[in-house]
Amino acid sequence: MFEQFDQDADAQSGRTGWTADACGETPIATPGRFALFAAAFLIMIPGSVTLFLWLGDTRYGVQFASIIGYTAAAILYTFSANRGMQRYLFDCPHVRSQFGRLAVRHTGFLAVQFVLQTAALSIRPKLSPWWLTEGAGPKAMSPFVLVMFGISGTLLFAEVLTNRSMLDRAHTTEKTPKSPLA
Repeated sequence: MFEQFDQDADAQSGRTGWTADACGETPIATPGRFALFAAAFLIMIPGSVTLFLWLGDTRYGVQFASIIGYTAAAILYTFSANRGMQRYLFDCPHVRSQFGRLAVRHTGFLAVQFVLQTAALSIRPKLSPWWLTEGAGPKAMSPFVLVMFGISGTLLFAEVLTNRSMLDRAHTTEKTPKSPLA
């Protein structure tokens, strides 16, 4: 009886194409899920800003603060249902089967980010003053800082897009019946 109710609710909400596993079920608000995503959000914005302020002048402090904020953002945007995209739950078996691959891929993206930021920060003293001068206005940033944000944002976009694609493939391939000839 409850399965029929879930199917009717999915049909009424227009969620066609969603998976029938735990990731496609109606969301259940739990304290654990709320705590995880609240922590990821708080680490991503106020936490990383605080780390930039504390560690900005130390050796590799900018890179460390970037890695913390980047990791929180990658978790948040990979697994949550942003802008109508499918969400992926940690307790879903299709998602759990991909944790190892996701961790290795994330480590690779972090290494690329660390290398690019270290290279950018090493050439910073040799740049013309234009690159380091903040513009007018209360929220103006220097072109150098904008480039640093651009590097991180591009890497994050690429990682989240490919992670979601991998999780979507895991859902579709593990549900496809195996051919008896294979």
